[in-house]
Amino acid sequence: MTHAMRAPRTVAFVVDPKDVARWRDIGALVAADVDLQQSRFRSGVDVWVVQSWLLLREPLAARGYAAVFGSHYPRNAIGIAHWDDLNAYFNGAHRARLIGVRADRSPLLSCERVIVQNDCQPPAAGECYVPHWPQPGLIARDAARGARIETLAYHGRLARLPRWLRDSAFRRRLADLGVTLRLSESAWNDYRDVDLAIAARAEGASMLELKPATKLTNAWLAGVPALLGDEPAFRALRQSDRDYAVITAADDVIDAIARLKGDPATYSAMIANGHARSRPYTREAVTRRWLEVIDDVATTCPHAPSLLHFVRSVSAQRREARRFRARHTHEQARTAP
Repeated sequence: MTHAMRAPRTVAFVVDPKDVARWRDIGALVAADVDLQQSRFRSGVDVWVVQSWLLLREPLAARGYAAVFGSHYPRNAIGIAHWDDLNAYFNGAHRARLIGVRADRSPLLSCERVIVQNDCQPPAAGECYVPHWPQPGLIARDAARGARIETLAYHGRLARLPRWLRDSAFRRRLADLGVTLRLSESAWNDYRDVDLAIAARAEGASMLELKPATKLTNAWLAGVPALLGDEPAFRALRQSDRDYAVITAADDVIDAIARLKGDPATYSAMIANGHARSRPYTREAVTRRWLEVIDDVATTCPHAPSLLHFVRSVSAQRREARRFRARHTHEQARTAP
């Protein structure tokens, strides 16, 4: 019997009905629309489930699977869903063999496999590291800019920026170096005129250990050297000083920029290093990793769990969620920017 014949025929990418309504045009979209409509992919559900369906539908079909999208879990299919949609008792998720995306949430205990965003910690039973998809519609830095350093850019949400990164005195010090800071909460994909990427968060340890390394891997893919806070996901990927410069305060940023302005060869070497390091984080590489996880569930998990087992797992999951929220709330109060 061939592998394709053993595999279950359906892989369902499942979201809440309200998200189905937001994506009512999904049937008319194709993989290319991920880049063409990049601004729509912001939430965890959109990035991990909607985007994955669009990008994996054709590769799955080539392997003999039918990929479907909606709010229904077909019986005994492989069901792929985000943590946010896997914490209910009776939404039908027990009918499927589940691949759950944990994201930056408490542990998922109701799934056959759990996708985690980094490999900083030894994996728990059933956990699989799958890198984030590259930023939709990523536009690389214009190579004609050479080694000039004029624009320092932060791409992401601004709510947890550290105070020093918002400070006008910091901007003045950058201006003295001929550098402008750009904080972008919308155009996360555009690196055309970005010379350095920066990322720092005022965040608690329990949340930081779950965060992905996307601000680093996207910078690598875009050909932009990065200045990054000391986060576990970044540390796990760091092999040398050319991967990124570690920053924890304004002085670190100023020192790093001054050093790179005075050493164009090192700046160019960081760009070249980033291109080499980015290979496991391309869309093609992430696709292969997703297919490996789906094939694994197809061949090793022949049946969906019983409803009783599922309900017990969700109960334990909810207890973990309460503990996680309490710990995170306490840490947020201590680290508020």
